Amino acid sequence: MTLLLGLGIIGSRSADQLAAAGQPLKTWNRTPKDRPDSVSDPLAAAQESKVILCYLRDEVAVREVFSLIKSALDESKTFINHATIDPDTTMWLARQCQEIGCGFLDCPFTGSRDAAAGGNLVYYVAGDPVLLEKHRPLLEITSKEIIFLGQPPAATVVKITTNLATAAAVQALTEALEISRRHGVDPRAWHEAAKLNGCYAPAMGMKLPTMLENDFTPHFSAENMAKDTQYAIQLADASGVNADLNHLTWARLFEAEMRDASEDFSATVRQHQTTDIELEDEDDISCSRIRLTGPDAERYLNGQVSNDVRLTEDGRMIEACILDAKGKLQFFVQIHREGEDLVVQGPIELAEELHARLDKYLIADDVELIDESQDDEAFITVPNETRRILNGTPKWPNEIYPGILPPEAGLEERAISYTKGCYTGQEVISRMKRAGKTNRHLVKLSLSKPLIPTTSKLMVGDKEAGFITSVASHVGEGEIALGYRLRKFEDHREFDIASPASSEIIGKATIR
Repeated sequence: MTLLLGLGIIGSRSADQLAAAGQPLKTWNRTPKDRPDSVSDPLAAAQESKVILCYLRDEVAVREVFSLIKSALDESKTFINHATIDPDTTMWLARQCQEIGCGFLDCPFTGSRDAAAGGNLVYYVAGDPVLLEKHRPLLEITSKEIIFLGQPPAATVVKITTNLATAAAVQALTEALEISRRHGVDPRAWHEAAKLNGCYAPAMGMKLPTMLENDFTPHFSAENMAKDTQYAIQLADASGVNADLNHLTWARLFEAEMRDASEDFSATVRQHQTTDIELEDEDDISCSRIRLTGPDAERYLNGQVSNDVRLTEDGRMIEACILDAKGKLQFFVQIHREGEDLVVQGPIELAEELHARLDKYLIADDVELIDESQDDEAFITVPNETRRILNGTPKWPNEIYPGILPPEAGLEERAISYTKGCYTGQEVISRMKRAGKTNRHLVKLSLSKPLIPTTSKLMVGDKEAGFITSVASHVGEGEIALGYRLRKFEDHREFDIASPASSEIIGKATIR
C-alpha cells in the first residue's frame, strides 16, 4: 500500500496516475477531498502503508504531518519527500528517518500541472541508490525521468536553485515584453524572434502564450514560487553568495502573491499595472533648458511660440508649440519665468535643435540664449504614465511629434492662444479653428487584451482607421491606451487591433 500526502495541483494529479496504474493507494489532504481513496486519519493509513509519498506545500506542513505519522514508521517503510522545502527540513527528515530505521529519499520534482497530469514529472533524487532502485518502478509511474544527485540535501538544493532560475527568467521576460510593447514591438513578434535567440528558454514558450491572453490559471502558483525563492535567498545567505537578483525576483513574486496567491507565478507581469494609489506618483525626467535673457526676450519669444508668454507673469508654467510655416509641430515646450529671464524646456534629446530653432530668427533683438540643458537642475516633473493615459494627456514623442498639427492632439486649450498676435504657423492654426475639423484626433481607448503594442493599427474591416500611441495597465480600468482616430471613422467606437509586425488581428479597442 502507498500513502500519498497532499492533494494540491501536483499531488492530486500524481495520485490519479498511481490509481490509473493500479497501484494500491490511499490519499490524505488537510482539507478533505472527494476521492474514493481518501482517508481521514493519516496515522492509521501510514501504519498500513509501505511507502509514504509527501506532496505537502512547505516545511511547516511537512514537519507537522511527519511528526503526526512518525510513530507508524519503521525499517520496513520508506518516506519519499516530493515537497519543495528548505535544506534544513530535508536534513531533519533524514535524521528522523535514520533514528527509526525508516528509509528516506530526498525527491523533489520539476514539472507543472500538465506534466503531473500526464505522468511526466522529473524527479531529482538524493539518498541511498539501492533504496532508489527499489522504488524506481513506483516513481516511474508519475515521471518521465529520474536524476540521481548524491546525498541529501543535493536534490533539494537543485530544485530550489532551478526554480530560482525559472522565476528570474520569467521576471526578465515580463520586463522585456513591457519595454518592447511600449516601443511598438508586438510581443507576438518578439516571441518569434526570441525563438532564434540564445536567450530562449522553455519557460518562455510555456508562459508567453497564456500571458498574452491574461490567463494566470496556476501551473505553478505565485505563492509556491515566492516560497521557493525565499529558500534560495536562505541558501545564498548561508553560503555567502551575493544574490541581489534573488531578492528582486522574490520581491516581484511577493507582490504577485499579495495580489492573488493562487495565480500562476507568471502573474508577475501584473507588476506593470498601476493602482489608484500609484496614480499619485510623478516622475522627474531630464529636459533641455534654454534661458532667454535681455530686454527683448518676452517680445521675441512671443513671436516664436503658439501660446501667450505674458501668461507666465503670475509665476505659472505654460505649454506652447513651436511650429513651421505650415502650422506643423517642430517642438512642444514648457515656459516659465525666473526673475527677468524666460526659460524654455523641451525634450532633452532635442536640446541642440531647440537652441538652433530659437536662435534662427534672432537678428536685431536684444536677447541672449543660454543653453543650460546639462545643468543638474535641468529636470521637469511629469505625471505617472497610467494617469496621463487615463486623463487623455498627450506627450512627446508618443502623441506629440514633429509634423503633427497641434489641434489634432487636442492642444488648443493647453498650448495655443488665438488672441495674442502673430507667430510662425499662426495662419494655418487659425484656419483650422474656423473650419472646426482635423484629419485625425486623439482618443482614449480600452483594450481587450494585455501586451498590445504601441503603433498597432486600429481597423474597421480591412480599412486602417487609426493607430495606438501609448499603452498602460490599470488595476481598475484594465488595459488602456491613447491613439489617433481618422476623421472619416469618427462615428466608430469599436475597432479591431492589427499587429504592427504582421497585420494579424490581436485584439479589440473601444473608445473610452
